[in-house]
Amino acid sequence: MEIWSRRNYVKDVKFLLEIISENDIHGDFTGLNNLIETVENSPKDLVDYRLENFSIYLKGAIAGAKPDEMHFCKIDLENRLALKDTLSDKIDPLFKYTLDLKVSLFKSEQNQKKEYCCTWHLDKEERELAFSYIHPYYHIQFGGKKHEYLDPDMAILSSPRIPHPPMDIILAFHFIINNFVDRKRFNYVDNILIDHRYLRILNNSKKRLWESYFNGFAIDYNHNDYKINKLFPLYT
Repeated sequence: MEIWSRRNYVKDVKFLLEIISENDIHGDFTGLNNLIETVENSPKDLVDYRLENFSIYLKGAIAGAKPDEMHFCKIDLENRLALKDTLSDKIDPLFKYTLDLKVSLFKSEQNQKKEYCCTWHLDKEERELAFSYIHPYYHIQFGGKKHEYLDPDMAILSSPRIPHPPMDIILAFHFIINNFVDRKRFNYVDNILIDHRYLRILNNSKKRLWESYFNGFAIDYNHNDYKINKLFPLYT
C-alpha cells in the first residue's frame, strides 16, 4: 500500500495546490495548506485530515441554473478522510470518511444577501442493519444537514442514496471542474486536463480509492468490504 504513504499523498496535494495557483483559479484554498500541514505533522505515518475552507468561485451567469438572474457561484467542499492503522488489500483502507459539496448562487459577487443553494453528501454505511431503504456501502445523497431549513417550502428526503465511490480532495476537485465549471468560459479546465502533473496525481488517487472499489463488481473478487452486494445492493 505504498501508494497511501503519507509522503506520497502530501506530494500529490502540493501539486494540486500548485496547479490551482498556476491557473489563477478564483476561490479560497487555504484549507489545502492546513491539510498539508496536518498530514505532514501527524504522529503516525497515516493519511488523516479534515478539509475545510476550500471554495471555487465562478463569476458570470451559470448556464441552466435557476433562478437565471444569478451571476456568482460559490462551490464549497469539505472532506474528512482517515486511514485505518492496518492497511490490507482485503479491507477498506478508510477508517473515517465523509464529503460535503455545497453549490451556492448569488445575485453577484458584491450582492450576496440572498443565497440559493443545493448540497450533496457522500459517505459510507458500515452498520449491518435492516434499513427501510437501501444503503449502499458508499453512497451520495442530495440534500443533507447543510440544506435543511433554508427554505420553508423545500422538501428534503432521506432517500435515495445512490452508489458512488469515495473521493478524496483530488478526485473531488476533478468532479467539480467537470460538472460545474463551464470549460467554454473558463479555459483553465482544458489546461488542467492535459497537464501531465495533474493526470499523474489524478491516477494516483484513482488507484488509492477506486481500484479496489470497482474490482468489487467482479463476481470472483475476494474482498471483505468491496463486494457487489454491499456496493450496489439495489440490483442484487
